[in-house]
Amino acid sequence: MESNATTSRLTAIALSFMAVIWVSPFSWLILNAFNPMSTGQLEIPKSIGLDNFALAVSGNAGRQFLNSLLIAAGTATLSVVVGISAAYPLSRLRIPGRNAFLWTLVLLRMLPSAGVLVPLYFAAQRGGLLNQFGVIIALTILNLPFTLLLLKNFFDTVPIELEEAAYVEGATLFQIVTRIVLPMSRAGIAVVWFFSFTGAWNEFLLPLIFSRVQDGFPMSVGLYAAFGQQGAINYGFLTAFSIIYAAPAVGVYFLLRRNMNTGFAGVGVKG
Repeated sequence: MESNATTSRLTAIALSFMAVIWVSPFSWLILNAFNPMSTGQLEIPKSIGLDNFALAVSGNAGRQFLNSLLIAAGTATLSVVVGISAAYPLSRLRIPGRNAFLWTLVLLRMLPSAGVLVPLYFAAQRGGLLNQFGVIIALTILNLPFTLLLLKNFFDTVPIELEEAAYVEGATLFQIVTRIVLPMSRAGIAVVWFFSFTGAWNEFLLPLIFSRVQDGFPMSVGLYAAFGQQGAINYGFLTAFSIIYAAPAVGVYFLLRRNMNTGFAGVGVKG
């Protein structure tokens, strides 16, 4: 009994130590964000205010937030639209070598973004796409291998008998896809949209190279530029900026969580 009690105490101490290590950075972040006179120290603020948050959503910082939303939402939506248009034929048509083609694309995607940056840059330059729209297209291209693979696997779970029955009833291909296939594959679509959104939201290198001007930078580049800007670090602004930067990805997760937890449950086909 004494040995068990000692083990329990040691476990509790270890867990408490780990909890302190895990919570401390978040405590520092929140305390400094709400402290108008932040000095970067982990301390209880003498006054609490939203001045840092107001600064983080105004001027260039506010514009960078909108740029990030545009790039992330645009990339996620375009990735889903292009992915659905390409993955459904791959799922339904017996194309020779389709699996080898998909896995080859995935293998190519294993290359780091920096490895394909030069051809992407010169292609965008010749096409006049060194802007936010060019970033969206480039990120969509990079997302396409995993998008195709995931959506094809979800489309494969939809019984072909349901589509055949709808076709016999006079449904068009568009109606079959939008009313049968997509609702049953909403978990896959939600996963693709979420990961495309968060990937584009966190992207740093492509927006930095493609945009090249401060007005076109997203928050990922703005956060980097804010360190040491004008020879000093404004810890209150940085912590508030970091919280705002993290909020949309967390919000999107909770909005899509229910759909991401819902796969194809199986539909009986009477015959």
